Amino acid sequence: MAQPTTKKEFKEWCLRKLGKPVIEINVDQDQVDDRVEEALSYYWDYHFDGAERTYYRHELKGSYLTVADATGFAVNDTVTGATSGAEAKIISIEGNNIYYKDLIDADVPFQSSEQVTSTSQSTPTTINSIYKGLHEAGYITMPENIIGAINVFDLGSNITAGSGMFNVQYQFVLNNLHDIVNYNLTHFYMSMMNLQFMEELLVGMTPMRYNRHVNKLFLDTKHARLDIGTFVAIEAYKIVDPDVYQDVWKDRWLQNYASAKIKYQWGSNLTKFNGMTLPGNVQFNGEQILNDAREEIQRLEEDMITSYSLPVMDMIG
Repeated sequence: MAQPTTKKEFKEWCLRKLGKPVIEINVDQDQVDDRVEEALSYYWDYHFDGAERTYYRHELKGSYLTVADATGFAVNDTVTGATSGAEAKIISIEGNNIYYKDLIDADVPFQSSEQVTSTSQSTPTTINSIYKGLHEAGYITMPENIIGAINVFDLGSNITAGSGMFNVQYQFVLNNLHDIVNYNLTHFYMSMMNLQFMEELLVGMTPMRYNRHVNKLFLDTKHARLDIGTFVAIEAYKIVDPDVYQDVWKDRWLQNYASAKIKYQWGSNLTKFNGMTLPGNVQFNGEQILNDAREEIQRLEEDMITSYSLPVMDMIG
């Protein structure tokens, strides 16, 4: 039959590899689902085709309150919570969303379902929901498919930044245009590399912390210097979703590994009946199936590390 392109076809492919329908594979469909998910999880973590580098762009919109009716609220007003006493300066209003950068008192946040008023609107309205941006929450919520974040691009002004005529690269080219046009670019390249080295040495990279199980990216920097409306670019790795890219189900290693996992489940199920004699003096031998599957899994995981994983980067220092 053709190679599988869906999860359902993939499960049937694995069961046929184990002998179905010639012999009965004593596993429940839920168990098959669990073993396939387990194989996928290992594939995403270690296989060089299981994850891809991506650049996640996050716009800093600030925090906002979704209220029942934002009529009468105005930009630059101070919005106040009736119950909590929280206060914030309004920076923009979109529909019933009232945006603010951060709280006037960081220790006094707004409460869901409380009523709020503002400088221009004395009639209270109810908060339906609250979204906390980077400046208030202290972190950026990452998508579920991101399994690792490795770098955050420059967030503010430094040696190589600037705009217009104040940009270092612009000034360098302006003052060395004749040399750049008539000679090679080695001097320009080495100068830019030296500036980048000075930046890393004197300014440093933006410290960051990320855990895939929490899905929160913490930027250990002064958030006040990050302007609302700017973008944060994050270099990260995301899983290759087989529901989007069906070729994942055709991966030879994944097929063999998932089959071995199902076989292990099959042997584990049958070991519960060791010593039981069936009609015709036939006995179950689940222990043999279990041991064979264990050896296959071990061999495939060794192959993953030696043949299908990216090499571990060396660290000096």
